[in-house]
Amino acid sequence: MAKAEERLFTTLDIYLASFLALNKIPPILELKNGRVVFLFPASDAVYKLTMGFNSNVSVPVADFVTAVKTLRGQMLTMRGSKK
Repeated sequence: MAKAEERLFTTLDIYLASFLALNKIPPILELKNGRVVFLFPASDAVYKLTMGFNSNVSVPVADFVTAVKTLRGQMLTMRGSKK
């Protein structure tokens, strides 16, 4: 019997993806049509954190910036860019 497909939340927004990663939900990066897409399991925790992100919750700035830089580096590596 085939395993049920896991539902995924996808986004192109590096800042949202970084916020989720900062909150212990790391993304899976996938290259689609030359763009990097961030994939997360569709869960209550992801949707709750997304609402918090959109509500402008406070975050530790240095940690958030580090998360953004880390994901940006992974994106550039995945695309084969040297920007």
